[in-house]
Amino acid sequence: MVYLDNAATSFPKPDCIIRDLNFCLRKYCGNPGRSGHTLSIEAGERIYEVRELIADFLNYENPECVVFTYNATYALNLAIKTKITKKCHIIISDTEHNAVFRPIESLKERLGVEYSVFESGGDIRSSIEGAIRNDTECIISTLQSNVTGRRIPLEILSSVAKKHGLYLIVDASQAIGHEKIDLKKTPCDVLCAPGHKALFGIQGGGFAVFKSKERLSSFIEGGSGSESKMPYMPRRLPEGYEAGTLSTPAIITLGSGIRYINGVGLDSIEAKCSYFSKKIKDTLDIPKRIRLYESFGSIVLFNIIGKDSDTVTQMLDKEGICVRGGLHCAPMAHRLLSTEDGGAVRVSLSYLNSERDVDLFGKTVKKILAE
Repeated sequence: MVYLDNAATSFPKPDCIIRDLNFCLRKYCGNPGRSGHTLSIEAGERIYEVRELIADFLNYENPECVVFTYNATYALNLAIKTKITKKCHIIISDTEHNAVFRPIESLKERLGVEYSVFESGGDIRSSIEGAIRNDTECIISTLQSNVTGRRIPLEILSSVAKKHGLYLIVDASQAIGHEKIDLKKTPCDVLCAPGHKALFGIQGGGFAVFKSKERLSSFIEGGSGSESKMPYMPRRLPEGYEAGTLSTPAIITLGSGIRYINGVGLDSIEAKCSYFSKKIKDTLDIPKRIRLYESFGSIVLFNIIGKDSDTVTQMLDKEGICVRGGLHCAPMAHRLLSTEDGGAVRVSLSYLNSERDVDLFGKTVKKILAE
């Protein structure tokens, strides 16, 4: 099998992920922060170590502001809905995933929130500043499109937000693990990310890194392991947003993934993925047979002319090649490419892909073209 759907979930995982997951489940997977026994205490300590790893990875000084979630979608909903509690104006990019677009549409329906869309393909700074109104409260933007890999620099978003006093929420789902993010140099109010993509963790873990230690409005209530006599959640992070039992195994593997990346180096990861993506683009450069779309970094987007993307995906799957067709939960991005009706086929690479994977993919596409 050749797995080329890493923008959805990375696979396979590095051996260290399996090792640390196995050790966690066998040796210390108690309920963190809920009991005074050895297993609970060790689980809590290991989880705090991962908070520190994430903070260090992002050059951020407050591990307590790392809030663990189930995934990036949950993190984005948490960030958005605890900040936007009344009618106001929001600015988002033109390439947002539904994890941003749908919460904003929900707030529009419930609260009368209005939003404008800035262009990610031109002068980003001017486009954002041109959309600012007197009632603009927040900028929400991806750092990298999950469809094309197009990047929206945090440097620009951070600079504009600071200049105009706007709250900034960023979706780092595709960027983290591929590019250096420095929250000291380019701060934001909340950074949201999953653990199961380029950070190599297992599914069920994600996080939101908040700039402030103070909880905003309530989002979820329940057991927090502290202040249990109180009828409300703790006012400070991380407990204020972490109701219920955390997914210790997922969090532990997230930390293992960061250690693995630190050992390999982000530059090496990006160089390898870019090399493979260029090789795939060269293979797919067949005018009148294949339509290649704008794509960057570890992503290659294409369609075989005359075949819809889901059909091509199924044909590749029968040959043992895993890719993703359709709209990738990001209709805004596909609208830019005029592919909103049938979508496109997305190849997304990982550091763990090999030359053999790329060659087999190319041979299989040519086989499909010959049918």
